[in-house]
Amino acid sequence: MRVLDSIIKKARKNPKKIVFPEALDERILKASEIILKKGIARVVLLGNVKKVLEKIYGFKLDLKGVEIVDHLKSEKFNLYAERLFELRKGKGISLDDAKKMLKNGLYFGTMMLYNNDADGLVCGASYTTADTIRAAFKIIKTKKGVKKASGAMLMIKDEKVLLFADCAVIPDPTPDELAEIAMLSIKTFEALFNKKAKAGMLSYSTAGSGKGEDVDRVRKAVKIARKSGLNVVGEIQADAALIENVCEIKCPEINCREKINVLVFPSLNSGNISYKLVERLGNVRAIGPILQGLKKPMNDLSRGCSVQDIVDLTAITVVQAQNIKGLIR
Repeated sequence: MRVLDSIIKKARKNPKKIVFPEALDERILKASEIILKKGIARVVLLGNVKKVLEKIYGFKLDLKGVEIVDHLKSEKFNLYAERLFELRKGKGISLDDAKKMLKNGLYFGTMMLYNNDADGLVCGASYTTADTIRAAFKIIKTKKGVKKASGAMLMIKDEKVLLFADCAVIPDPTPDELAEIAMLSIKTFEALFNKKAKAGMLSYSTAGSGKGEDVDRVRKAVKIARKSGLNVVGEIQADAALIENVCEIKCPEINCREKINVLVFPSLNSGNISYKLVERLGNVRAIGPILQGLKKPMNDLSRGCSVQDIVDLTAITVVQAQNIKGLIR
């Protein structure tokens, strides 16, 4: 059994409605067939109905049960435009500006989420991570008590899984932001895998071996996280975080037998570069970014994603949606 099969099994118990703004992408359509057949989610594809159906028939796919919405002709277009205008008028947009934004399927899909007409959104086959994040921050926004959303990557090799954060959103997090990244990442891991998470707050220093502003920032973050009762260790170097005997040499004061499964990086630079190096050089599957801390789940695909990546991220999005209660407005 693959590591993510447990998440797929969890998703199938209570499938949610997930919207895909990139309906003309071959990988999205092929993934949708698998998602529907396995009962992982209820699929909504955004796009011109005729063109989407031509693609489906051309690829000889069976998408029984799929919902196709032409957002340009939707009966809810004007309603969404009015609500988007009300939501963003303080930022200087007009009703016409809102209508122009909604011609972009990503923004229409995000308004479906905001309007509770969908439970989650998955995109990124053609949209950039920045595109997804902008739409999420403008419309969905963060949960109560969360100051900033962040992006986590699931890194999977054989039966081993780690969560890396932040790999997508916050360039130079403050100590408070690092502590919040740790909190959100621990919650993400535990919600997906039903097992205890332990976070390593990474640095070029372990337990005082190095000095400098960057080290001090991580140390402060560790103190803040611990005051909140989070299971974190640090500051700690990557080798000590991952290898038990190295941990015992460098920081014997912590419980090195209790495995660290969440790695919190000190900056977006280090997190993003590290996950891509590990993915490419270590033959490791990278799933995400999983955007954490939002009121409703919007998740991002790599533009080089595979069909299986889309299926897996959809299952993750469904599980996130299962944990969302009530309206987002």
